[in-house]
Amino acid sequence: MTIPTDSLKTAKNRATDMANDAKDQIATSAREQAETARDHTVENVENAAHAAEAAGQEFDSDSLQAAALEQLGAQINSVAAGLRNKPVDEMVDDVAVFARKNPILFLGGAALIGFAAARFLKSGESTRNANDDETDPWSGHLQTLEASQ
Repeated sequence: MTIPTDSLKTAKNRATDMANDAKDQIATSAREQAETARDHTVENVENAAHAAEAAGQEFDSDSLQAAALEQLGAQINSVAAGLRNKPVDEMVDDVAVFARKNPILFLGGAALIGFAAARFLKSGESTRNANDDETDPWSGHLQTLEASQ
């Protein structure tokens, strides 16, 4: 039994259309998730800028610390504005260009971010052993500090 070539062409075209629709849906979903992550990052960056500005207000307005924290807050705000105003596709392109121009710096930065993320995740572990206190040289100091307050 032979299948007519028109049926094969129709099935092939339908499969191609379905694959293209699926690809478009995945790309749209990925773009939306990236934009959500960008918005969340911008919010966190803005919070960091506000924290730097608030910390600067605790010092004398003429002090070096206040000036440094004010400058830091301004720089962080400019980064947040840049993130907020740039589409995700453009950011990805910028990262790709940077990685091509500076591969060692890019890999070093990625490793640093990985180490920081691992350290952050490790610090969130809630399980502690009694042996941790014995091997940690700072455990007694922290407990003494907490007890004195």
